[in-house]
Amino acid sequence: MPHAIFYEAFEEEEKILRKVLPKGYKYLFTWKTIQESGHKTPPAKIISTRTQSKFPIGWANKLDAIITRSTGYDHVSDYLKMTRADIDAAYLPEYAARAVAEQALIMWTALLRNLSSQRNSFNTFFRDGLTGREIRNRRITVIGVGRIGGEVVDIANGLQMKILGVDIKPRTEMKKKYGLKYVSLKQGLKNADVAICALPLTDITRGMLGYTALKAMPNGSIYINVGRGEVSPTQDLFRLLKECRLGGIGLDVFEFEKELVSVLRDGEKIATLKPAARKSVTAVLELMKDQRVILTPHNAFNTEESVERKSLRTAENLAAYLKTGKFKTPII
Repeated sequence: MPHAIFYEAFEEEEKILRKVLPKGYKYLFTWKTIQESGHKTPPAKIISTRTQSKFPIGWANKLDAIITRSTGYDHVSDYLKMTRADIDAAYLPEYAARAVAEQALIMWTALLRNLSSQRNSFNTFFRDGLTGREIRNRRITVIGVGRIGGEVVDIANGLQMKILGVDIKPRTEMKKKYGLKYVSLKQGLKNADVAICALPLTDITRGMLGYTALKAMPNGSIYINVGRGEVSPTQDLFRLLKECRLGGIGLDVFEFEKELVSVLRDGEKIATLKPAARKSVTAVLELMKDQRVILTPHNAFNTEESVERKSLRTAENLAAYLKTGKFKTPII
């Protein structure tokens, strides 16, 4: 039996992992999620996934350890709580904050300049309806000024934007370095030409940025979510766009991401999904049709630099566990 299997390992990631993982052990790799793989039992006692795999209940007493190659780990915590399994688990605290922040930059810049419409207009070379907005002096509110949000502030500061921060724990260093002003969520949204969600998923943040909250933004504003999809119900975002309360939306994370993957990649019929997931995925499919929307496949982390950092930290955790039975960055 292999010592570990790595699910959701795309080509570039697998290549680096093979170089840096502890030598003398046998590993399996697949780009598929657990559910896509069709595995009825775990091929190894140690499994590593990202965020789209569904952990089978029946595997709980067959696993020694789980390594999630992601900063968020609620999907692992939920599994451990539900099964009450005695499984060691690890996560990667920080490896892609700058990469994710830059993805947010790409989105808000493209939306401010109507880039999708510009590309579509090239065939005729007409410029009607293509007028965009400049970044300098544009108002931006960063919701969740943690590692990713802090990098967004750094980028926005360099672009001479007017920045507000929203966070339950204001960071003194952000005030000193950038003169960042922290405000309430309502005030931050009311004064945002661009709002960036970089929130983690908690009981408090789930559904926090829904219709009622976001409709406070000025008409035509842009909303970007690179935090967690569950923070903003997709149906609410679609409604806000239809009503022209939002002028643009950029999403790299999705409310029912596992189900969305099963529809888009695996061809599952929407009708087979549970009602809440069906409504959310349907809303995403509608958003896909709109030029005011940019959707990316939870890929904000994916730069050469961050994939290397992620692979090295995964290898460090696995090496520590194989040697001592303990992870360097455990999920507690």
